[in-house]
Amino acid sequence: MDIAILGILTAIQMGSVGVGAILGIILVMRYRYYRKKLWLFLGAVNRIGWACLIFITLIPEDLRLEVFYLVVAVSQISGAIAGIAAGDVGGDLVSREKAVDFFGKLNSLNNAAALVSLLISISVFLILGSGSYEAYLILYLASLASAILSTYFLTLIGDDPRSIEAFRESTGASSARSALAIYRKTYKEIVASSYSKGYILILISYTIAVNIPAALWNYYLIYNIGGDEIWITSKTATTYLVKSLALRIWPFIINRYGARTVFSIALMLISPIPTIFMFSRTLASQIALEVYSAIWWASWDLSTGLYNLYLFPREARPVALSIITLATNVGASAASIVGSMISLSVPSGSEATFILSSIFRGLIAYAGLRKIPKLELRV
Repeated sequence: MDIAILGILTAIQMGSVGVGAILGIILVMRYRYYRKKLWLFLGAVNRIGWACLIFITLIPEDLRLEVFYLVVAVSQISGAIAGIAAGDVGGDLVSREKAVDFFGKLNSLNNAAALVSLLISISVFLILGSGSYEAYLILYLASLASAILSTYFLTLIGDDPRSIEAFRESTGASSARSALAIYRKTYKEIVASSYSKGYILILISYTIAVNIPAALWNYYLIYNIGGDEIWITSKTATTYLVKSLALRIWPFIINRYGARTVFSIALMLISPIPTIFMFSRTLASQIALEVYSAIWWASWDLSTGLYNLYLFPREARPVALSIITLATNVGASAASIVGSMISLSVPSGSEATFILSSIFRGLIAYAGLRKIPKLELRV
């Protein structure tokens, strides 16, 4: 894949999440008492779909790209719907008072598990060679086995029975049309609220700035800096290791200083990363940048997760999650296309794309400092 095709892939990958957000709110609001089942089934489609991409190499070459795009789109749509359902379940199972510590530990465990997988990936690439088809085949098959096993584990998580009964009584006779009516009503309420609207606007605009070079990172690393799969997997493993450790510390800091303060600082300190990336020409400097980046992205992940689940009223939560998922992914998709066009159409376009991302991140972070609402996590 060249930059143009990667740009289309990135746009499909992100835009499909937006489609899933629209379908997700219809399904979750209509069948909210089945939200755990939606999470279980569509989450499995998402994970298994990604794990099956390797088998596209077995079909005729003239169909591979279209099928690749289709599998990615279906996986992302399913994942978006599952994400809305999962967020709604998690928001009811975990109280506000316990949310910071619980989700900090949960995210830390997620990153630790991902670190193990990346260490396995690095080992396989070292043994079989970077770019080896056999290495990719082994890793994708391991991913498929993990996807199936994780689906079993997901069946062990229960939903809040009191919430389910309340949803069954209140939405049992509703339809997709009434679900959309609820969506429109709640959307107007969210937009009318200055604190929630301010947060969503900051999140959308910053996500757009972040994703201007979305299609370029690995391409630039390989063809301009001189890295390979070992670099990519080593960098990603570093990210997961640092995030896993940092997420044991960030809950304490958030409890001490508040989610608003941590979120604001993260916006500022993440901003220069794309520009620094271009000048990190060795594996050691790339790893050092990943350490810095992972520390602040860990705080972003935890802060935005808390805001998304607890900033909005309980009855508005699925709609808010849908709006955020739709808007951020459509914005990110458009930004990635623009970034790919810039990188292809002007001299030193890739470098210009990274610099623009840093500038826009910084401007949005500065403009949003006073608009980020305070998040109450103690009741």
